[in-house]
Amino acid sequence: MMTIPIRVLGSAVRPQNVMSLRGYVSYDGGKNWKALTVRQGKVVVRNPAVGKGISFRAEVTDTKGDKATLSIYDAYRGM
Repeated sequence: MMTIPIRVLGSAVRPQNVMSLRGYVSYDGGKNWKALTVRQGKVVVRNPAVGKGISFRAEVTDTKGDKATLSIYDAYRGM
């Protein structure tokens, strides 16, 4: 298992303006996403199998209802 930080950064973003932050993980190149529990700005995932990749997705919604999604495919591969 591995702990990965997940947070909203940038000069235009203030923590008090973030309504929700959700994290997801995929072990099949983004075909299927599994919701993660964000606790204290971190998520826990299992490492991918040898030769397989892990992908991450974060979805953030601000207090005005604006949404953004960031996906990282094959963030790293199992060894």
